Amino acid sequence: MKQDDNAYLRHILIAINQIEHYTRGMSESEFLSRPMVQDAVVRQIEVVDEAARSISTEFQSLHPKLPWAKTIIARRKIVREDFEVNTALLWNAIQDDLPLLKQLIKKLV
Repeated sequence: MKQDDNAYLRHILIAINQIEHYTRGMSESEFLSRPMVQDAVVRQIEVVDEAARSISTEFQSLHPKLPWAKTIIARRKIVREDFEVNTALLWNAIQDDLPLLKQLIKKLV
């Protein structure tokens, strides 16, 4: 693994940890009623997206079980071209996608 790839993986883990911190103990309805938390989570999703885009293609090829394309595409679906946030997809990512991504990445770093 290149040093840069390891750094990008760590950025992803830090961002996921921040999201977990921001949303710990929240129900979906509470999350949906707190736009400041949504904004903070979206920012961390952007970090995950940028770090995932920066992972070398060699590393991605060596670790096909990691959902690279899904991770990158997810942000575009969550934050649409008109800059509106799809909060339902955002909540689903928090609950389902990010914990799995975190688990897979933790095995590599």
